Amino acid sequence: MKKKISISTAITLILLAIALTVSLTMMLAMRQFNNQLQMVGQRQAMYTHINDVDKTVRKYYPDLDEETLRQAIAQGYIYGIGDTYAAYYTPTRFAAEQLKLAGKAANVGISLCLNAEGKIAIGRVHADSAAGKAGVRVGDVLTAVDGQPIEGKSLSELQTLVTSAEKVLISIQRGEETLAYEMSAYQYTVRTVQTSMLGTVGYIKITAFYENTPDQFRAAVDSLKSQGAQGIIFDLRNNAGGLPSAVQEILSYVMPIGSYGTTKDTTGLVNKLASTVNNQLGVPTVTLVNSSTAGEAEFFAGVLQEFSLTTVVGQTTAGKAKYQEYFVLETDSSAVKLTVGEYGLLKAGSWQSVGILPSHEVALPIEQAAIYQLLTPEEDVQIQAALGQITGGNRAPVTTTTTGMASTTAGTGTETTGSTTAGTATTTKAK
Repeated sequence: MKKKISISTAITLILLAIALTVSLTMMLAMRQFNNQLQMVGQRQAMYTHINDVDKTVRKYYPDLDEETLRQAIAQGYIYGIGDTYAAYYTPTRFAAEQLKLAGKAANVGISLCLNAEGKIAIGRVHADSAAGKAGVRVGDVLTAVDGQPIEGKSLSELQTLVTSAEKVLISIQRGEETLAYEMSAYQYTVRTVQTSMLGTVGYIKITAFYENTPDQFRAAVDSLKSQGAQGIIFDLRNNAGGLPSAVQEILSYVMPIGSYGTTKDTTGLVNKLASTVNNQLGVPTVTLVNSSTAGEAEFFAGVLQEFSLTTVVGQTTAGKAKYQEYFVLETDSSAVKLTVGEYGLLKAGSWQSVGILPSHEVALPIEQAAIYQLLTPEEDVQIQAALGQITGGNRAPVTTTTTGMASTTAGTGTETTGSTTAGTATTTKAK
């Protein structure tokens, strides 16, 4: 039997519901207001503290460089948020960062390293740079910069010196020859993907994931397959990542149709990443990683490993699953890089602070790790292990042939060119 309620009772219940709703809304609004008020108070305290520091300092340092001070305050602020991946970029640094992310550089095109004898040597030569076109070679020993001997200078000092110079004269020792190269910096495209054939196995070294990496990657795979590669080695050692969009485009190329991973933003919203085309590889692969493989490079290795599309060989990776985004500041076109999300594998989830574990752990001997850039395929035990995984241990003698993507030295994808002298560089033999 249904009970009827009076109109007055119904009105009372409605009014109670309205009152309860208003009360809850007011409570939430007050809580939010109090939180905001607390934040305002904290910010005011911070500004007051900085102002107090500023007034005290200026009593004794009246001639401060205001621009340097402003940049230092911004850098300190980013340091204070406790995000090891965050960074502040001055307008000049951000312009250089944008150029790098576009897959370009504006320097003479050499990277330095230490060789087996502890001498500073050329570790990488970018093929399209002034150094590449002049004929500088990987393994050349650096002896002087701008006519000044390098004794007493550190590797990082010398790298900064040759990278920042608009024009530089380097002297090198190559066997019994002493050579000098005068080079002028200009903007060139960085080949983040370098390829070669190691016998019947294709080799692709990916140094970073930048805007032009996907196009270079597809061209590299097509080139190796056209040469009859029976398998492919992806070398991601020392690859620190790059752009989320770049690795996602490459994964969409190598993965079968469907979801392959996730991203989760700072609000906790999860987005599934999916490929819309079928796997374009068609051959077995091995992926080389080490403790400096990070970010997008880890995502690439982890996704292929989870889908059994590659065998990961090497050492546990860096453990950086979080990704960042750049935000330009309106005041002066400087920028901040902030963590905005985290990658996840479909089954294993995030690998933050854990890393991607290799299927076969193979470490370079300490003496090899120190000269990693200068190793030949025969000397590189990790490349040899990768070849063994693809060929079943019956490795043919390694013969290195290069593709149109980049010429290689030592079979490890280091870019070099012939000895053609470009208009921006001159080569002389020392007497």
